[in-house]
Amino acid sequence: MLDFTLQLSDPQLYNAHWNITYVMVFAWIFISVLGFQAGESLKYKITLILVLLSFFQEVFDYYNRFFLSELYIVKIQTDLPLHLCHFAYWFSVLGMLAQVYNYKNKQFFFNCAYFLGFSGAFQGIVTVDLTGIFTFGDMLSLHLQHSLIILNVLWLIFAYGMKFNLKGVMQVFLFTNILLIFVGIINTVIESNYMFLCKPPDVNNPFLIGDWPFYLIILELIFFIYGYFLCLPFVVVRFFKK
Repeated sequence: MLDFTLQLSDPQLYNAHWNITYVMVFAWIFISVLGFQAGESLKYKITLILVLLSFFQEVFDYYNRFFLSELYIVKIQTDLPLHLCHFAYWFSVLGMLAQVYNYKNKQFFFNCAYFLGFSGAFQGIVTVDLTGIFTFGDMLSLHLQHSLIILNVLWLIFAYGMKFNLKGVMQVFLFTNILLIFVGIINTVIESNYMFLCKPPDVNNPFLIGDWPFYLIILELIFFIYGYFLCLPFVVVRFFKK
């Protein structure tokens, strides 16, 4: 039986991280194949399961922070859902609900979930930050918050045929920069570092170049380059279909 409260060393945390990653890679492949073949009834059921799983993960995350992880200190400066991965997470959930209930903003939800998921969340898996991570429960919560975004987005692509294009890049760019203003104000008021606007995360990431504010300016430039590459899979598929 897993002990979510057992404190782990950094090497043990990294080992747990990669073990969870291997399981989730299998889940990504499985959900992609399932989405490609599923009928309408099965798609509806799987979508609701993924939505419920996503809500359960967030409940578990905060339950772990408040009650299970004895070393973790909950603070308003670190525990509000204001990082880009949080927004990507809930946009992926909204994207699935939009499919089930035919909301008109389904493309916008998908655009934000796809771009922010395969930029922020994917980077969060590849270059994991152990700040505030002490137990297996901490690591599981952190990983699922990132990997479920990708799982949900892949389901939207393969089950519902959602696509991303350069218009979506611009849409997400405008939304993100508007979001920066509001989160920046919150950071100033409560002295926090949400969306890493005040200092970069403590990770070895090639996209984080220089100190504040230069790494933010460089990320703004990289945004469009990264967005172009995220469009390429859909361009390639469209080319072969023709």
